[in-house]
Amino acid sequence: MASSTISGEERESEVGSRPARLVDVARLAKVSRATAARALGGYGFVGEETRERVTAAARSLNYRLNEVARAMRAGKTLAIGVVVADISNSFFASAARAIIDTCAEQGYQALILNTDDDIAREIEAVRVLAEKRVDGLIVVPSSLDHNAHLRGIGELSSRIVLLDRRVADMNVSTVTTDDRKGARDAIDLLVARGHTRIGLLVSTVAARTYGATMPRLAVSTVRDRVAGAKEALRQAGLPLPGAWVRYSRNDLPIVTQAALSILGSEPRPTAILATCEEMAIGALAACRELGLVVGKDIALVSFDESPWSRVLTPAISVVQRPIYEMGRAAVTTLIQQIQGGVAPKAIELPTMLVDRESVFAMKR
Repeated sequence: MASSTISGEERESEVGSRPARLVDVARLAKVSRATAARALGGYGFVGEETRERVTAAARSLNYRLNEVARAMRAGKTLAIGVVVADISNSFFASAARAIIDTCAEQGYQALILNTDDDIAREIEAVRVLAEKRVDGLIVVPSSLDHNAHLRGIGELSSRIVLLDRRVADMNVSTVTTDDRKGARDAIDLLVARGHTRIGLLVSTVAARTYGATMPRLAVSTVRDRVAGAKEALRQAGLPLPGAWVRYSRNDLPIVTQAALSILGSEPRPTAILATCEEMAIGALAACRELGLVVGKDIALVSFDESPWSRVLTPAISVVQRPIYEMGRAAVTTLIQQIQGGVAPKAIELPTMLVDRESVFAMKR
């Protein structure tokens, strides 16, 4: 049997100072390029002695198999493009972690781009990822009805999963939560504790600053949460004056001013439902400025479990969503579509209300 040891002289003469290529490995192992590719790639028939010789040559040249190039020749890059709205938000950060973990378990890489919920940046992100020939896309859409960029990317348009939000008139898979029920549960808790004046502090990047009217371009999660809250208020026979509702951009000074305008109304609400962590922070800042104590003067419920929500005093009641499970479901669904061409499906996971000290009982 021929020796699989490669001398230093042979190694140096093959590549010099540049990175080794497959053809260098084949030349050093005295086989064809195709045989070297089969030996290193683990496919086709290659004799054991030949495989050992090729492996030894690759090791001596410090050659690394280019998985991306090999996958592209096979029609796949084993990469998934991910377009998120705001990676600094704990919801999207946790979802991104779940996506990265699940991709790695399945032999894929995740390429993540952030849009700051800007449709122009989303369009550019989708274009870039399509040019990189990713096998599929997970997208957090920043617009309810602007989807031409998702339709116009050829075959990739059939390998898209929307995370957290839906878009209109597009037959793609979605992974969302039952936000309408989550908002109803939050309002029901406040009503059960005797609150009859309940305000809504609603996050939407479709707002330039803040106002009492829902912007036309508000995304599906905004609409679902507001609809659920209004349903619960109607069922309880409670009013929702315009002065108690603010749709605000996710900018802390703006959110704080929006919360101050709610809390400065007469009569003042005794409770607020905040539709995301930024809205909850703004409500807390406004209460501090007005000298109001959350859990005593103002009851507060927020969507999503934030790292700080359970350690504050008082701890904040939240509508908890299974964020990690959402990310895993998005990847699993997308890979099923990539590998098997399964039909698009809508996955809606349940929310859970976590009752903490920020919701107090009104005195009868």
